[in-house]
Amino acid sequence: MNTNEIKQKKPSNNAFLKLEKRTLGEIKMSGGNDYRLTSLDKSISRKEIKKNILAYSSGDTLYINCFKYKAQQWYSPVLNNGRFLLFLGGISQDENLFNYQIQETETSMFWSKLGGAIGSGIQAAKLAQLRFPYLLDTTNNKIIYLNDFGLEELLSEHNLELLKLYRGKKSQNRDPINELILKYVYKLNNL
Repeated sequence: MNTNEIKQKKPSNNAFLKLEKRTLGEIKMSGGNDYRLTSLDKSISRKEIKKNILAYSSGDTLYINCFKYKAQQWYSPVLNNGRFLLFLGGISQDENLFNYQIQETETSMFWSKLGGAIGSGIQAAKLAQLRFPYLLDTTNNKIIYLNDFGLEELLSEHNLELLKLYRGKKSQNRDPINELILKYVYKLNNL
């Protein structure tokens, strides 16, 4: 129900929920993330699952409720666990971040040229499938959009030596930027 329970790995609610992978058709039609939860015994309402539960553990994987962080509805698996939880979520529902993410995607120029209802429908289906990297800081429950700028800001707050190393590696252009960003998230989580 909160980040303290995640850090301590002691949930206050031990509900038995069914984890389901959503189909591509469902995602195209209504947006949202890749996994949904349903209550097997109806002891928890659908509304509570969608809006109140912060995370769900299947025993081996932790799933974050992206709705809580304005990254569309439903759940996404955590890819790296530590102080910072790395996950891929849908496009942000925060207007400023949404516009920024649209500008970052290569599809925005192509889809914006299409007009009318068909063009809008195609664009919405395409946007629903996009996934963006986010970090959840478990100490302050703050969400960070994980691009180059987001990582530099995070490193400047937590470890200037890692920031210096990151900038050096980035300037050498040996690794693709996304791989490099992930390497430094792992390093930050291992401090």
